[in-house]
Amino acid sequence: MRAVSSCALLFITMPMVSFASDISTIAADSTQPITIAADWCCRWRQGVYDVYHLRGNCYINQGLTYARAPEAVLWIDHTAGTKRPTKVIAYLESDTKKRVVVDYRQIKQTDSKAKALGKEEAATWFERLYTTAPLRLKLPQAAPEPTSRPAIYDRGLAQFDPQRRRQLLLAQFTEFAPVPDASQPLPVGMRRLQISPRNDSSPSFESRPQPNGERITVLSGGIRVLIDGLPATDAPAALGPIGTVDISTDRVVFWSGGAELGFGGSSFQSQDSPMEIYMEGNIEFRQGDRVVYADRMFYDVRRQIGIILNAELLTPLPRVNDFEYQGLVRLRASAIRQLDQSHFSAINAQVTTSRLEEPSYHFAANEIAFQDVQSQVFNPRTGEPVIEHQQMAESRGNWVYMGGLPVFYWPTIATDLRKPSFFIDGIRVGNDSVFGTQVMADLDAYQLFGIRNAPQGTEWGLSIDYLSDRGVGHGTNFHYDRAELLGHDGPAWGSWDFWGIKDTGLDNLGGVSRRTIVPEEDYRFRLFGQHRQRFQNGWELTGEAGFISDRTFLEQYYESEWDELKDQRTGLRLKKLTDNRAIAIEANGQVNDFFTETQWLPRTDHYWLGESLFGDRITWFEHSQAAYANINVATTPTNPVLAGQFTTLPWEADVEGERLVTRQELDMPFNLGPVKVVPFVLGELAHWGEALDGDDLQRAYVHTGVRASIPFWAVFPEVHDSLFNLNGLAHKVIFDAEFSYADATRDFTELPLYDPLDDTSILEFRRRMLTVPPTITGLKFDPRTYALRTGIQGSVTSPTTEIADDLMTLRLGMRHRWQTKRGAPGRQHIVDWLTVDSNVVWFPKQDRDNFGQEFGLADYDVRWHLGDRFTIISDGAADFFGDGLRTVSGGVLLNRPSRGNAYFGIRSIHGPITSDVLIGSYSYRLSPKWISTAGATVDLSDGGNIGQSFSMTRIGESMLVTLGINVDSARDNVGFRFLVEPRFLPKLRLTSMTGIDVPPAGAFGLE
Repeated sequence: MRAVSSCALLFITMPMVSFASDISTIAADSTQPITIAADWCCRWRQGVYDVYHLRGNCYINQGLTYARAPEAVLWIDHTAGTKRPTKVIAYLESDTKKRVVVDYRQIKQTDSKAKALGKEEAATWFERLYTTAPLRLKLPQAAPEPTSRPAIYDRGLAQFDPQRRRQLLLAQFTEFAPVPDASQPLPVGMRRLQISPRNDSSPSFESRPQPNGERITVLSGGIRVLIDGLPATDAPAALGPIGTVDISTDRVVFWSGGAELGFGGSSFQSQDSPMEIYMEGNIEFRQGDRVVYADRMFYDVRRQIGIILNAELLTPLPRVNDFEYQGLVRLRASAIRQLDQSHFSAINAQVTTSRLEEPSYHFAANEIAFQDVQSQVFNPRTGEPVIEHQQMAESRGNWVYMGGLPVFYWPTIATDLRKPSFFIDGIRVGNDSVFGTQVMADLDAYQLFGIRNAPQGTEWGLSIDYLSDRGVGHGTNFHYDRAELLGHDGPAWGSWDFWGIKDTGLDNLGGVSRRTIVPEEDYRFRLFGQHRQRFQNGWELTGEAGFISDRTFLEQYYESEWDELKDQRTGLRLKKLTDNRAIAIEANGQVNDFFTETQWLPRTDHYWLGESLFGDRITWFEHSQAAYANINVATTPTNPVLAGQFTTLPWEADVEGERLVTRQELDMPFNLGPVKVVPFVLGELAHWGEALDGDDLQRAYVHTGVRASIPFWAVFPEVHDSLFNLNGLAHKVIFDAEFSYADATRDFTELPLYDPLDDTSILEFRRRMLTVPPTITGLKFDPRTYALRTGIQGSVTSPTTEIADDLMTLRLGMRHRWQTKRGAPGRQHIVDWLTVDSNVVWFPKQDRDNFGQEFGLADYDVRWHLGDRFTIISDGAADFFGDGLRTVSGGVLLNRPSRGNAYFGIRSIHGPITSDVLIGSYSYRLSPKWISTAGATVDLSDGGNIGQSFSMTRIGESMLVTLGINVDSARDNVGFRFLVEPRFLPKLRLTSMTGIDVPPAGAFGLE
């Protein structure tokens, strides 16, 4: 039996050689980096792809996939930015001496779950790889771009389903006109003319020569003309119909040089031969996927210029964020001059991207210069040829119309129609007692300033806001998501925002005593910025800027950011990840002296996590840091009301000095029967240059104990119940426990918090809790004590270094999962039906560690998924000492992403304060055109009414119009709002507010 097992193990682990058709590969984890190496390379740009031609010892690796070949071509797409993986399309080829060799994981034929090593040796290999990590390019300096593409490039393109590409080309021709005979290739420098009836009737035909050698041909009665072989911009004519003109009209006159034009057949001419065409009646003129409708038109074929009367030009919208809108750019005018293949000038014209015949919005001008540059490229994913557009509109004296009414004027515009809205990104109108009447407009700065060639992957906006009780606000924002920045390769993402106002009003911050606060500054502003870039050498640079004018500005003007987002700091961080190691170097400065902040001048952290030692018998974790820190405590407010609510927190002091810390942990995991047991010991040595008393401080700290867990499970396949949506039932539970003992040579209360536990908004609220009745003081409610009791110090990656002290605890927990199967027959999947998690902590030294109570920190969390869209939820937590915080909540959550969502529940809080809050909210799509949202919060205790909101949104063909009301009892404020938002924007405010996905205009055609 042992021999059989050994042979089986040898069979599973030994590499196997087979053909590609015999190997089912397992895709590599996209978080793993891709390594590319070769002896020689050259590089060029093709659309959004960097194309590399490699020769000599070509090597590609990701995870357990290793490919080697003598020659290769790669298409690398970096345009996904920081939000999606980088894509690498690889085609490898062999020569007469060496074959392509690929080693990778495979699924064993007899066991779909077993993974084994496989090897493929073949003449070619084609694969798509994805990674979120920086590429590792180990290549020599690239040779100059070749004058002609290498043969392997074309053979690589052929791997993108060449049959489908050929079928698409045929479909593009046959949609508009008879297909040119593929057996008669068009000679170089020649064009072909085919004339056929437009319908079943027989048109009249007349042709006569002229004394100058030209010929006049007159046709009437419905004519179709196909001219191919015209010079095409940026694309060989053989690739597609961009160099093809297709004309349908009632009557046409040709002036041409050379032989007589044939009717029903083909005529060949030199591209330099003159040919002019005059058309009348129901004209349809197509070139590429651009269409012109007109009453009369003159067209010079040789120069590709013309004049079009009473015309409408239609061309598809460019692709935006990989989405092809169903709408068209419509250029209507009394006269359009085609200046060349791509440029048009229109008189008495209007441009719109609305899909309605009578547009819901457009902009108009006396003269518009419109540019539509068409080029044809291959889609490397499918191999299909597609037409790309670069469309620009430039004009002067412009009016923007909505619903036929002029709403905006600007003297000039130059816009790239990748963003199919004009000037205005959104308009908001509202009224309340805090800001007065509000009229706020968000504008596109690129269009406003006539910037023609805006950098790709960037957005620049302006905002002008009128607030009758406060003043005129103004701001600008800039966003970018690019594959490189300032010449440095690597995905870069950033967002920068400035807004300011000359404030003439008073702040209303809520609460009876904070409704008439005089601002500390007259000119108030915020400058906020974030930047992140991953370089190809593995380093990542992160930068932030957070500069505000005064302490109450964010709370008044940006309340959601104040309550929900992280602190806005100003500094830089450089970080590099290598396997399970990381190093980070950062520095920051305090620019807002009215908030407490730690300046790191600088700080270096090194992490080494989960390192195996002694054959997996011991696991090692490490975090070491060296820093110079400076804490600047917030200044006292100048406003008397705020000054009366201000106090210094116990852990705040103006101190500075070096901080040197190393924290190490050793785990020794083993199995004791079905129980997984992990004894551990964590130790720390730390030095602070200055503690709260101004002297230096050294601390030794040890934290040791044992963790254990055991799983149980039971299956009940006979359980079926349509009411509770059960199709079989499995119960899985894990019981876990951790006993720990910690000892520190110094008390954490001797140290300031160089690493803060809470954001600034929480700290400012806590100051009021210490000064405004009912005041909440004492170590029971000190956040440092709570953090210590919850075990924040028991990890090398603890977010705060200062919190560590003597403690002994036994933590007990259990994780229950009741699971069932749901889905259509044959497509069922396992889902959680009911989950119950709970924890409790026993404190053996209750007088020292838990204010006299043996047990504390009890909590539970329940999720009962009765259906895929219906969940009953409840959670709670409790401490059992006097006035300990006890909370419990329960509610019902309904969610239908395309239709709406709702939550109804109650949360009860008892302890130092008492509150029983009833909460209800919903967002519901009443019909394809209407969305309703509402919310209400009421305190059933002394707090009373907290607030309500209600809004209705009209989903238009190209606009979203919202009308709403909001009641805020804390500020004694009732507000009304009116919002107009274009549907073409990639991120809709409506979706973020309601959770209902409103597809972009044109996603499903004309709605």
